[in-house]
Amino acid sequence: MSETNKAIVQQWFDLVAAGDAQGAFALFDESVSYTLRGTTPVSGTYVGMESLVADFFTPWRKQIDGEIVLTVNRLIGEGDQVVALARGEAKTVFGLPYDNDYVFVFEVRDGKIFAVDEYLDTALVETAAYGKKLVAP
Repeated sequence: MSETNKAIVQQWFDLVAAGDAQGAFALFDESVSYTLRGTTPVSGTYVGMESLVADFFTPWRKQIDGEIVLTVNRLIGEGDQVVALARGEAKTVFGLPYDNDYVFVFEVRDGKIFAVDEYLDTALVETAAYGKKLVAP
């Protein structure tokens, strides 16, 4: 099962890379739970496709100028879980590079993505995408 699930996750990344958001969203179960770790303006858990699109993807895309190019470096699968190590490259609306490293943990069942936990450099999100300055303690 893990090879099939890895193929579904790779397909999700391929669709995102092709700019096919509708195709990528079609791989999510309607009740998907998507968690972006950290304390950024878009961090949190989004449950269901409506919330995921309206409350996370739409606001986040407003911070990016152009496309995010996501490259999968490695997929590791066991049972229903697939871990993706990836690199993203983009420019933000502030004209800054947004080149982030990611770890995604996907839960795939019956050919659909049911859950995603996304880990990334949240300081880069704050500074490059939201124009905040880091303050030394």
